[in-house]
Amino acid sequence: MKINVEKKEVSTEMLNSLELLEKDFQTFIKSLVNKEEFRSLNVTPQFSIVPLTESSKESHFLVDSNADFDKSGTFKMVELFKNFLKQKNLDVKLPKHALLLDVKFKIKDLEPEAKKDDGLPDFIPVEPVFSFDQMILTEEVKNEVLDALKSIECQDLIYNVWGFGEIDPTPKCVVNMYGDAGTGKTMCAHAMAKHLEKKILLLNYADIESKYVGDAPKNLKKAFDVAKATDAVMFFDEADSFLGKRIQNVSHGSDQALNSLRSQMLILLEEHKGVVLFATNLVTNFDKAFQSRMLKSIKFELPNEEARALIIKGKIPPRLPVVERFAEGQPFSDEIYLEASKLIEGFSGREIRNAVLDLLLKKAQPEGNVVFSKEDLFDVFRKKKEEKDRLENERKLLVKEKIRNKLMEASEEEKAKEEFESEKQKNEDNVNDVEIVNPEVDVKDEIVEH
Repeated sequence: MKINVEKKEVSTEMLNSLELLEKDFQTFIKSLVNKEEFRSLNVTPQFSIVPLTESSKESHFLVDSNADFDKSGTFKMVELFKNFLKQKNLDVKLPKHALLLDVKFKIKDLEPEAKKDDGLPDFIPVEPVFSFDQMILTEEVKNEVLDALKSIECQDLIYNVWGFGEIDPTPKCVVNMYGDAGTGKTMCAHAMAKHLEKKILLLNYADIESKYVGDAPKNLKKAFDVAKATDAVMFFDEADSFLGKRIQNVSHGSDQALNSLRSQMLILLEEHKGVVLFATNLVTNFDKAFQSRMLKSIKFELPNEEARALIIKGKIPPRLPVVERFAEGQPFSDEIYLEASKLIEGFSGREIRNAVLDLLLKKAQPEGNVVFSKEDLFDVFRKKKEEKDRLENERKLLVKEKIRNKLMEASEEEKAKEEFESEKQKNEDNVNDVEIVNPEVDVKDEIVEH
């Protein structure tokens, strides 16, 4: 049975209670199959608990069935449900001849059973917060994403209706998005989930990693179980640790733990039939076994000049007080956005957003008598560009310093090795130059002469 309840409409306590009720319903429904009255249905009765219309002021839910009951069967089913629901401490109001059963939950009386704390983290899917309307993507990337979504949406047709599942039992619904930080991979994951009308389960390595050896694979398994139960899209951010090549020469317990985690990921991906999204920086270090399980790997690049202008335009609040408003609902003209974009070559969408926010924070005043000009916009972008270039130069110098130190260390090691070999050779030469006297021969010669 599938429970479809919006989180915003009910409390956490209610959701927990519904989960428990679902398990009990499943057991109860299985028992109905063996009853003579329902064998003629030629279908296993299945039920769904769904909320009533938004106009309903009380916590009422409908129990809907896929079975086509006749009048007597419906009456019998209602009576069985009455007894079952009364045992569950529910206030029941049921019409005698109905296929929809109106169930009123009494929250205080519906206490969730005590759950055993397994020590594993809780994974809770959430509603996606971004859509494709909020994203600026190149045509190439957009087409690749839409193509991946079309493939996912056609999985049932391909695997079940057309029968490809008999050849390959597991649909490929794994998509990897790779590229520089801030290029929109996380936003795209949310947008894909929203497009599919599913919740999204946000995960990263820190969520799965455990201080206890051997627990990380268990955590990963639980995350997949939650995604399966809720039909949520799984999104692993910064997933390089999950997808990297397994370590061949294991020297530490941490290496073994990482190998176990990656092996578990391979197994779970093979078994999982839902949608899994990864966000990574590189694809060159991927284990080939992961690559074979992926539907697509989509590269996200830094925005070009035109794309940066559109991103800036999308990040400027429409009600921003400006010296001169160039268009209705738009503080600046498109020409200004394009000019501003030229100042921040190499910026990601995230960096643009942070720069705009920095501008707003610096100029904001409690009195509110503040106006912005295009010079303010240009000035903050110039400063952010200078800061970015400075940090990049410092990073390059640090890398050069590390390389130089490594070379010096290697040179010192080579020099020490040469000195050792030279000293060793000298010792061997000295040994060869020593005259060896045989005492036995000397004694014998002395006896003969004597």
